[in-house]
Amino acid sequence: MTTPEKPTGIRHGMIAITTLVALMLYLDRVCLSIVGSSIKADLDFSDIQFARLLSAFFWAYAFCQIPAGWIGDRYGPRVVLACYLFFWSLCTGLMGMVSGFTAFLLLRLGCGLFEAGAYPLANGIVRRWIPLSGRGLASGCVAVGGRLGGAIAPMLTTFLAAGAVDGWRRPFVIYGLFGMVGSVVFWFWYRDGPELHPAVNQGEIDLINGKGVVADVSKPTFPNLLVLAKSGGLWLASLVQFLSNFAWVFLITLLPGYLEEVFQTPLEIRAFYQSFPLYFGIIGMFFGGWVTDRCFRLMGPKWGRALPMAASRVIVGISYLSCLFLGDPFLVTLVMCVVAMATDMGNPAFWAFCQDVGGKYVGSVVGWGNMWGNIGAALAPEIFILVKEMYPNDPMMGWNAVFLLCAIVQVVGAVAAMGINATHPIQLDRVQATG
Repeated sequence: MTTPEKPTGIRHGMIAITTLVALMLYLDRVCLSIVGSSIKADLDFSDIQFARLLSAFFWAYAFCQIPAGWIGDRYGPRVVLACYLFFWSLCTGLMGMVSGFTAFLLLRLGCGLFEAGAYPLANGIVRRWIPLSGRGLASGCVAVGGRLGGAIAPMLTTFLAAGAVDGWRRPFVIYGLFGMVGSVVFWFWYRDGPELHPAVNQGEIDLINGKGVVADVSKPTFPNLLVLAKSGGLWLASLVQFLSNFAWVFLITLLPGYLEEVFQTPLEIRAFYQSFPLYFGIIGMFFGGWVTDRCFRLMGPKWGRALPMAASRVIVGISYLSCLFLGDPFLVTLVMCVVAMATDMGNPAFWAFCQDVGGKYVGSVVGWGNMWGNIGAALAPEIFILVKEMYPNDPMMGWNAVFLLCAIVQVVGAVAAMGINATHPIQLDRVQATG
């Protein structure tokens, strides 16, 4: 008998470079909102025009999730994610060079279109490179890149934009160039499976795929959307994502306005309070990845995915309820840190669920769920404003109604999460082969 070969560790490098892509994703995504006042002043954009620039990204991002995920499933992340990164970075860089609203809007739509493939493809990378029992933590690590990018973007973008009336252009150009260089690095280093990387030994291939198992390298056809729509488990997971993003988006959209209107918090303090919870989200990603992997080992795939998602919704709901009784901006911000941490604690379980049931269609499955999640994020701010304006003479009561709404929908999300079962894969191949 021969001694088993000690596995190499190339899989860790694949997750690290994917995490870097996620970081660049969020730098580009949030740059516009940070320098929005400078853009409106320099280009004479109205508030309505600027709002359309902000929302255009989310609608393009949401509705391009499934086709972008399928393209990645079919042609592999090495080429496709490198191209996506290059072109969303190009759109970002060009936004720093235009002066007209139409061109700006088209480039913003382009960012949403190309960024739509990032997380579906990242989940495909985790499925290709990480053993089943470690996918929760790996998914959390990738997501940390996005949260870290969102957390450092306010200060970094402000620093890069300082010193000139049109200084807002510099962050766009710099982030664009950084991303285009990053796309070349990703293409050079990444491979679409451990068996294709020259530095990977047989021990690592066996660890990832299972000893003696040959990875399925066949190319998926376009997913049967009717089959996806008939998956009860996927609908439940999508509902959890919708409600999760519905409550989470308050942190990055209306929290500063709440602090100003209710507590008259100064601008520089509001900026700090807005970015602070995102750092706690990073903790939630790591902890949530560890929890779902731990639950997977102890209780199996059903509860290993369902319990972390349900628990995260309960914690978020309780946190929003507590805001009804707080009268201090710092205490509210601390509660928002719990909201961010708990929300991100549930994300690795969702991604691991999609990897479990999606197989080689994981990009399409993640795209379906992510589409509904981002529709929730796109709808929430307007709904919050409508709820708040029901109490025009009592701002505190209006905001409390928003917090109560966020708490109630989390109860629905927790119940939906308990019905998720990762042991029931979505049989896209079988249906399409016989159809």
